[in-house]
This record gives sequence, structure tokens and C-alpha cells, in this order.
Amino acid sequence: MTDPDHPLSGTPDVDVEPTGLRLASEAPLARGAVVASLASVVLGFVFVPQLLGLALAGLSLAHRERGGRSAALIAIAVSLTMTVVWAVVLGLVLKWWASNATS
Repeated sequence: MTDPDHPLSGTPDVDVEPTGLRLASEAPLARGAVVASLASVVLGFVFVPQLLGLALAGLSLAHRERGGRSAALIAIAVSLTMTVVWAVVLGLVLKWWASNATS
């Protein structure tokens, strides 16, 4: 007798692998995006790490890497935050420089 609530096979088709291991093995683009966005914290004035982090995170999301969605979203948030912070710092420095150059 078959019942819809009882599958025919006794083994469930569930992935029992921990999520941390899946990120390391199956989401290289997301992992690279996180590394690049964290490098932007130190090298933010160069703007290359932010752009690289955004590009890798976008590729990771476009490829729908398994286990990489949260890492890609974190990389996007960090990269955008660092871009805004450095843009504000650059604006303040330029404003200070312009006000002192005319004096």
C-alpha cells in the first residue's frame, strides 16, 4: 500500500553537508567577493577592491552558486559601504583643499 506521505524508498533525498563546507567548496566566486570586499577596508582609496568585490558577487549571484548567496550579499554590502565612505572622505579632503588653496 502506498501513501503520499510515505515515500517508496527509506532514504530521504536531503543534503546533509554543513553549509560552511559547501561555501568553501562550491562558491569560489562568492568567497573571492568576500575577500576582495574585506581588502577594500584596507585598500579602499584605490577603488579596485570594491569594484572587484561587486563584480565577483554579481557573478556569484548570476551563476546561482550553491551556498554563496549570503556571502555574495555580504560582499555587496561591504563594497558599497566602503565606496560610500571613501567617496565622503575624498569629498571632505577636496573641500578642505579647495578652501585652503584660495586663502
